[in-house]
Amino acid sequence: MNLVIPKSLKKLADILPVPLYVVGGYIRNSLIGIKGEDIDICSSLKVEDLAEILKEKDFEVKIKNKFVGTAIVSCDNQTFEYSTFRKETYKEGGTHLPDKVEFIESLEEDAKRRDFTCNCIYYDIKNDKLIDVYGGIEDIKNKVIKTIETPDFVFAHDGLRILRLFRFECELNFKIDKETLLSAIKFSSNVKDISGERVIHEITCILHSGKRYPSYSKANSYLRAFKQFNKYKLWTSFGIDCAKIKLKMVKKVEHKSQGFLIDLIDTVKPISISYYLNLILVNFGLNKKMVSLYINVLSGYYDALNRLQNKEYFFKYFDNFPLIYKLLVHKSKYLANKYNFFYKYIISHKLIITTKELKVSGEDIKKYYPTVKPYRYNAILASLLSDVFEGKLENDSKTLIKAIEQKLKYL
Repeated sequence: MNLVIPKSLKKLADILPVPLYVVGGYIRNSLIGIKGEDIDICSSLKVEDLAEILKEKDFEVKIKNKFVGTAIVSCDNQTFEYSTFRKETYKEGGTHLPDKVEFIESLEEDAKRRDFTCNCIYYDIKNDKLIDVYGGIEDIKNKVIKTIETPDFVFAHDGLRILRLFRFECELNFKIDKETLLSAIKFSSNVKDISGERVIHEITCILHSGKRYPSYSKANSYLRAFKQFNKYKLWTSFGIDCAKIKLKMVKKVEHKSQGFLIDLIDTVKPISISYYLNLILVNFGLNKKMVSLYINVLSGYYDALNRLQNKEYFFKYFDNFPLIYKLLVHKSKYLANKYNFFYKYIISHKLIITTKELKVSGEDIKKYYPTVKPYRYNAILASLLSDVFEGKLENDSKTLIKAIEQKLKYL
């Protein structure tokens, strides 16, 4: 096993009055042969006691969540996620967050709150010893994902673990134990109880799972999970309103999230693409900037397929056309090249493409035509832009201000 323990952790283990353990993904990946990343550590010490012990030492402790007993421990430009041994009690449903937490001293009891056997191997730093409560080492050798305890015990009150199950399947190129899979399907409705942000984070991780451990995972490993989502009609549990998604574009494009959304739209066929995307993406917790970007890029993709006229098209999509092109070329090379030709023409000829580039603004309209209502400004500027773009007007302030008078007769 290629288990490398930082000197700072060895030093920490010597300072503490109780055994200190590394647990979780770092141990699992070391056993697999994957270079370690984040290191999770744990002991029976409460976070406030840990902070007190390390008060005047070379370690900094920031309490992350006192209720569940987690903290960030820093030393020598390294950070470690710390947790206190605990028991957890959940309410009905799958909210992921425990209703009650009891801090304990038993490692074996702490192990019962964890998810999968491959993530439940502890390493005693001071005594250089692995502690494998649930046979995780053997499951790692066999490349299988199993739950600790019974699957129903693990999934009954934590919907996030169901998504993590499929993510680990893809990232680690493991098979899911049959009983574990059937239980995940049984409790899949619990995913509805976790936040949209967590759902989209896990789905995004699944989509890009081939890049997590590139020397170990497969490029299209996400398809394993997505095919299971289709087979067992799990999408509705994840907040997506269809039982099965036709997976086509996601296989072709580099930007997997955008490809997935195209496949979703092609499956659902919503009346309004922008309205549907806004509904889905806001529900998944994306910020306004990202929602706006996705709507513009994907609307640009579909408007290109619908052969929107060049002028109108680039007034809407010029800024994001390079992203649109990367999608469009996989659907229609002819249309991709057609719009790309015009895109390059606009750049090479330095054509005015947005109202911001005009030599007049809403303030000029207000100054020279004070009786015009502000709600009309955008229409006036858009009409001026169209004329400048077509060469009917010069883009200088005097010409445009004078042209506004004519526009007011029709707008």
